Amino acid sequence: MLPGVALRLSLNTGAAFSMGTGVTPVFILIASFVVAWIVFRGHRIATRSWSVVAGLIGGGAAGNLVDRLFRSPSVARGAVVDFIDVAWFASFNVADVALTCGAAVAVLLAWRGVPLLRTSGPQHARP
Repeated sequence: MLPGVALRLSLNTGAAFSMGTGVTPVFILIASFVVAWIVFRGHRIATRSWSVVAGLIGGGAAGNLVDRLFRSPSVARGAVVDFIDVAWFASFNVADVALTCGAAVAVLLAWRGVPLLRTSGPQHARP
């Protein structure tokens, strides 16, 4: 590994930097909403860049959501597994990296005025 970086298991019931410990149900609702929005509206994403953002944020949210839903101590009360420990910063996981990178690119795309959703184009027929 890199100097100051180690693989070390920690369980995080909060969000970034362990903020929000004890409000796991709120994080479950937020992550569920984000994943559902991407699943149901993703077909309208306007650009490849926003599609990458949706993949990063959706994948990161889904990864942490699975931990929160199915890890101990009980269903929907679980802790996220963090395992990348940067001595001078924090512990995190790959899902956190995806979320952070996706959010950073989303801010950049929004700042540049890149449209998120198509406003016209072929509409899919509904059964």
